Amino acid sequence: MALATPPIPLTAIVLTQDEAINIEPCLRAMARIDDIVIVDSGSTDNTLDLARTVRPDARIFHHPFQDFGDQRNWALDCTEPRHPWILFVDADEYCDPELLDEIAAFIRNPGSMVGGFIAGRNYFLGRWLKYSTMYPSYQLRLLRHGQVRYRKEGHGQREVTDGPLCYFHAGWRHEGLSKGVAQWIARHNRYSTDEVALILRLRGESLSWRELIDRDPIMRRRALKRVGAKLPFRPLTRFLYAYGIRKGFLDGYPGLLYGLLRVAHDIHITVKLGEQRYLAQLKKR
Repeated sequence: MALATPPIPLTAIVLTQDEAINIEPCLRAMARIDDIVIVDSGSTDNTLDLARTVRPDARIFHHPFQDFGDQRNWALDCTEPRHPWILFVDADEYCDPELLDEIAAFIRNPGSMVGGFIAGRNYFLGRWLKYSTMYPSYQLRLLRHGQVRYRKEGHGQREVTDGPLCYFHAGWRHEGLSKGVAQWIARHNRYSTDEVALILRLRGESLSWRELIDRDPIMRRRALKRVGAKLPFRPLTRFLYAYGIRKGFLDGYPGLLYGLLRVAHDIHITVKLGEQRYLAQLKKR
């Protein structure tokens, strides 16, 4: 008789808020992970009941959401992870078996590494948007407890660490529009407000063009953000870059629709930047 595969000695922390549509496939995809922690920020649907059904051993905590950096730091400080290695997963991210294999092999012999970047595959209308979402877009989600912190960066977060980091080849399926386009638009309306503050800060930062060709994908992405913050006609420029130069047209009709959603998001950012300038002028009068 074949022996059961031992659980991966890893703590997975899942951030939730009204994730009934996602939480079951998310947790099932992590069945091999030993310790599951859920940090919920006020779900009013049956997210937590479904979570308990799939993983009765999941440890559930509650904390109001301020921003992603604050939520992740609170989870690191207050949930008492049972393992030194922690994987942060959002409820709409479903881990590939290959990713879990790669993580299991890594934590057996991590060397001096303190964390790893993971790139998700974004889906819309059942299709992987490989090109129009500019895959791979890495985020630091696996970390050694006590070696990494997060801080707010726009609507998301940025890692803070002095330790060496690696990149994983496998990833997860990201269903960012699983709650519908209307919810995505409402969420990104909030995000656009945070992005205004980030763009204003990035416009004041210097840019080394060497960073645009750096071998490190994170350095390249940060350099591109500074370039994007300074460019005129941001909605059109970003669309032409993502849909043309990055070959978003190869994603077919879903790629076009997603590109238009991103144009609308960038228009909101542009309008809010104009509003900021107007309000600043009023204060000077």
